Amino acid sequence: MLLTIGLASALAPHAAGVPCATLEHRAAREAGAPHALAPTRAAVDNSLETEHFRIEGAGGYAPTDEELALMAEILEEVWAVEVDTMGYLEPEIAEDGKFPVYLEEMNPGLYGYTDLSRNDLPYVAINPDMGWSGSSTADAWRVTAAHEFFHAVQFSYDYWESSWWMESSAVWMEDVVYDDLDDYHYYMSDDQWPDYPEISMVAENGWHEYGEAVWVRYLDELHGGPDTVKALWEASVGQTEAMDAIEAQLGGKEAFEAAWLDFTVRGALGYAGLDEGSEWWPVYRTDIATDASSLPVTVEPTEWRPDYLGVNYFRVPLPEADARELVVEFEGDPTEDGTPLRWQVAIAGTDGAEWDTVVDTTKDTVTVVLPDVGTRWHEAWIVVGVLSEATGVNHDAYDSSPRYDKAPPAFRFTASLREPTGGDTGDTGDTGDTGGPGRKPPAEEPDDCGCGHGAGPGLLLAAAAIALTATRRG
Repeated sequence: MLLTIGLASALAPHAAGVPCATLEHRAAREAGAPHALAPTRAAVDNSLETEHFRIEGAGGYAPTDEELALMAEILEEVWAVEVDTMGYLEPEIAEDGKFPVYLEEMNPGLYGYTDLSRNDLPYVAINPDMGWSGSSTADAWRVTAAHEFFHAVQFSYDYWESSWWMESSAVWMEDVVYDDLDDYHYYMSDDQWPDYPEISMVAENGWHEYGEAVWVRYLDELHGGPDTVKALWEASVGQTEAMDAIEAQLGGKEAFEAAWLDFTVRGALGYAGLDEGSEWWPVYRTDIATDASSLPVTVEPTEWRPDYLGVNYFRVPLPEADARELVVEFEGDPTEDGTPLRWQVAIAGTDGAEWDTVVDTTKDTVTVVLPDVGTRWHEAWIVVGVLSEATGVNHDAYDSSPRYDKAPPAFRFTASLREPTGGDTGDTGDTGDTGGPGRKPPAEEPDDCGCGHGAGPGLLLAAAAIALTATRRG
C-alpha cells in the first residue's frame, strides 16, 4: 500500500498577531531607525516610583493611581524572581537607579515590547488595555511584565541573540515567575506550535518561536533545571547563535542531536515526562494504517515535510500477536543542488507505560528495526527529522502551509512487519540521566533522554498505490 500524503490546506497560525514587538523594534534599530517606534510621554504627568522601577504613561495614556499601584506590585514581584532569586544580571539602568516602564496605548493583540532608549538603556512598554486577551488585566500584566522584563535582562547578555531563543526563553520565564497562570498554554493549543512540528526549531516567523518555549521547558526539566537556561544565557555573551551555546551546554553536537531526538519522541508520546504536558494539544501526526493487517505501507509525503530541526510524525498500529519486528526502510532526497541531507529516522515503540527508541542517521537510505512488536510494543511512532541546516529553504519563510515558496526535500519509507531475525537492532544499554541509548521507564516519569542506533541501508518495498489526504485539526 502506498500512502501519498498531500496535505492540502492549513489554518493561519496565530491569527491574533505577534504578542511582543521587541524584535520589531530591534529590526528598526538594525535598519538605521532605532527610535522610530519609541513612545512619547503622556501629556498628563502621573507616575510612580518603586524600589527598582519608575512607571508612567506614554503615547497619550495617563494611568490611574490604581493602575500604577498594581503595575508597581507586579514589577517588583518580577524583579524578585528574575534578579534576586534566579540571579540574572540586572538590566543597565540610568543614574537615578530606576528602570523605566511605560503604560502605552497599543493595538489589541499586542501585549508589550522592550527597547533601548536614545541613550541605549533598556525600557519596557506594556499595553494598559488587556480586555481582548481573555485574561484579567492583572494576570495579563503579570505574564507581560515577566516576559518583557526578561527581554531587558537578555539585553545585558547579548542584545543581538537569536530571536527564536529570546522569545522562547521569555515565554518560559512567564511560567517560571507565574507558574499558576499557564498563559503560555495558548501557544501549545489547537493550531499553534503542536500542529506544526515540521517547522524548524530555529524558525523566526513571528509566532512559532513563542511555542518553542516547550524546548526551553525540556532543557529546564530534564537537563539540569532553571540554572541550565541561565548558563545558556551566560554562554551566549558575544555570540548571536544560541544553538552554539546549547550544543556546548549539552556536551557537543552528538549529545544535542540525542537530546533533540528524545524531545521529539516525548512529544509524540504525550510530552512524556514534561510537567503540564498532558494539558497541551497533541502533536500533529499521520496514521499510516488503520490496523496492522494493512502493513506493509509505503509513505511519501508531498507537502509539509520537515525543515531543519523539524519532524514528521507517523503512527503505526501494531498487532497483539506473536513477536514481530517493525522494519522501516527509508530513502531521503538531497537538496535541489544535490547536497545530501542528514536525515534522522527513529521508531519509538510503546505499550502505554514504557517506551523504547531505535534510531539511525543517514544521507540517503537506511533501515531501522524495532524488535518486540506484538509481545511488548503495541503501538509505534515513526519520526523523520532533518539534522542539516542547509535544507534549501528559508527557515523563517517556511510557514508549513500552501503559502510557502519552496518545500524541503522529499523522502519516502516503507513500514512492514517480519519474523524476528535475531540480529542486532541497536544498542540498548542504560546510560541514566545524561543521554545515550536505553529503555525508558514509565512514560509518566522518564529519566533519560537517549536512543538506540538502527541497522544499515535497505531497499524500498514495492506496493500498490492508494491516496491519503491528511488535514490539520481545526
